[in-house]
Amino acid sequence: MGRWGELAGRRRTGTADERPPSIEEFLETNHQLFTVIGIFGALSVYLMKFQQSTATSTGAVGAVLLLFLLTSAVAVRNSYRCTERARRHGDYLLIFGYAVFMYAFVTLVVSVVLVILSRYAQGAESVLGSSFVYALAFVYVPFVFGTDRLREFEGTTPMAAGVRYAPHLAALVLAGWYAMQWYRGVPPTLNLGSAAYSIGIALGLVANHFVITAVLVGVLWTADAAASAVQN
Repeated sequence: MGRWGELAGRRRTGTADERPPSIEEFLETNHQLFTVIGIFGALSVYLMKFQQSTATSTGAVGAVLLLFLLTSAVAVRNSYRCTERARRHGDYLLIFGYAVFMYAFVTLVVSVVLVILSRYAQGAESVLGSSFVYALAFVYVPFVFGTDRLREFEGTTPMAAGVRYAPHLAALVLAGWYAMQWYRGVPPTLNLGSAAYSIGIALGLVANHFVITAVLVGVLWTADAAASAVQN
């Protein structure tokens, strides 16, 4: 059996859930995504004209363009998956239709990237920096404050309790250090308009808190072990 026959056999024996959708089914399945892309596209054009007429910040335009870029990338992914399914099942007529969708959205993605880099890089950088800071805090805080190994640390001495609450103690130490710096007349310089600066501040806080937590755990664990040895 030749390749064409093999592909035709795979198409006939494929299950219903593996069958590539028709163009109509593809449009119906992704119509909400296409609507969102259209809304972001229209909003980005409106904000571009508004920003040019009022000379306001480019942050809003950069944010909408990033959302437009993200939703367009999702459309590219969905189109590519359908193209692969059509290729595996030998539906060569569908491949062309999916390819039109995929490369049309790729063109949109490239165009939006070029617009961001040429005119709205600062606004997009600010949004990406804030998003990184939020994601870092969202990941780190539950991780370090919900560590099961610390919460399950056994011991009845005050040092053992300190080990279990070491992240909280580290936060207090860090806050106390910054309060002391402020009291001494050396307030931290804040430049939240710079994405790189915001990311550096967030990484510095996370790194300092993690180091202080590790030091407190080591000191309190050693003290608890020494106290338990003396009691025994």
